[in-house]
Amino acid sequence: MIIERLSIKDFRNLGAVDLSPSPGFNCLYGDNGAGKTSVLEAIHVLARGRSFRAGQIAPLVRHGSEALRVVVRGDDGNTLGVERSRDHWRGRVNGQVCQRLSEFASRLPLVLIEPDSHRLVDGGPERRRQYLDWLLFHVEQTYLSDWQRYARLLRQRNAALKSGAADAVLSALEKPMAEAALRIDSLRRQQVTRVAEAMAGLVTELSLRLSGDVRLDYRPGSPQELSLLQAWAQQRASDRERGFTQRGPHRADLRLNAGAHPAAQALSRGQQKLLAIVLLLAQLRILASSECAVLLLDDPVSELDRGHLASLLAWLPAQGFQSWVTATESLPGASAMFHVERGEVVRC
Repeated sequence: MIIERLSIKDFRNLGAVDLSPSPGFNCLYGDNGAGKTSVLEAIHVLARGRSFRAGQIAPLVRHGSEALRVVVRGDDGNTLGVERSRDHWRGRVNGQVCQRLSEFASRLPLVLIEPDSHRLVDGGPERRRQYLDWLLFHVEQTYLSDWQRYARLLRQRNAALKSGAADAVLSALEKPMAEAALRIDSLRRQQVTRVAEAMAGLVTELSLRLSGDVRLDYRPGSPQELSLLQAWAQQRASDRERGFTQRGPHRADLRLNAGAHPAAQALSRGQQKLLAIVLLLAQLRILASSECAVLLLDDPVSELDRGHLASLLAWLPAQGFQSWVTATESLPGASAMFHVERGEVVRC
């Protein structure tokens, strides 16, 4: 879905915003604190069900208001809307109540690049698992059901471990669990290959200067010399003691290496940010090859040096996805400019 119309009401300092953006490169510019990032955040709350800046919804509701509202009409004729107060959430798809967040995520796939995106490189394995899983959710039809089945069986095995269930009970859970895990790992490995290929193309297209030989290494979360069934059987005593399953795809990692060392150790903070941006643009490229996607890019001027910023801004207009980019000043190449001041957004 490409956003044809965006309406925001009572979101942070945004009172009432109604925009008709370009299907290409949209620039939101204005002073710090004007509300530029809040526009991106509102889109993110609609599509992902959560903010990328706040852990709770309460701070997002404008002071003196009961609830925030965000509505999007897409180029495919569909309308998505969400209303969130401090204690309830209500979503609608084409006017019909819909409480499944996955419905919004699947209809409005978006990639966010913001100042904390470097955590994809220097943060824990969970962020990188989420990176792969989010991409697979959009591009592989069976992935969500495989993951849901594995997660359900994992919860059952953990409950059995805590209750002291017999080995026979654990074995009965582990066989179908291993089948789902193998499918998950196979799809993840395939996607890592696609990401690496997309990254290589982007580095060339954008003339990026990444230090070292950056490589992606998927680690499945269990010893590679053992099958999962063997690993779980071997680990049962320790799992019982701890009360949870220590091996499996839920403990996997997408390791990022620069030369012979982890990228988080070998690269400077600026290079880590650049690597994170390339990873996320690779995700976007793969997604955009099969469906319409949206890029939210918050304050790239503060994240990139002048050369890399110029390359990115020159590259964006020719891409087949919609982008929303914030800055303190207008940016060259944008097909639509919006000035943001004190919570008001006006197309220039």
